[in-house]
Amino acid sequence: MPVRRITALLAIPVAALLLTACGSDDVHGTITEKEHKAAKTTWSNEPVTKRQCTTTKKNGTSKKSCSTVKTGTKRVSHRKPECWQIELDDDAHELCISKSRWDKVRVGDRW
Repeated sequence: MPVRRITALLAIPVAALLLTACGSDDVHGTITEKEHKAAKTTWSNEPVTKRQCTTTKKNGTSKKSCSTVKTGTKRVSHRKPECWQIELDDDAHELCISKSRWDKVRVGDRW
């Protein structure tokens, strides 16, 4: 058998293995829990500041001094998207997956 043909035949299973490995997740385990978490928005107050500079003259030289001054507060939103979550037994990993995939898996399935 020619070397090219042997190489081509060996390349097929190697390519198939690489393609299936590309679609796999780094985390593996048994699904121990499924939970849906709705989207959620929380709010926090954060300070608003501005940089304020002053210049003083003494003996013919100028000296510039700057500082940060608090001018108030602002409300900032923190949004968590909807999550179709599964929990795995190894190290209690929690993963958000697509709803269609979440509908297909069951507690006890291998991930």
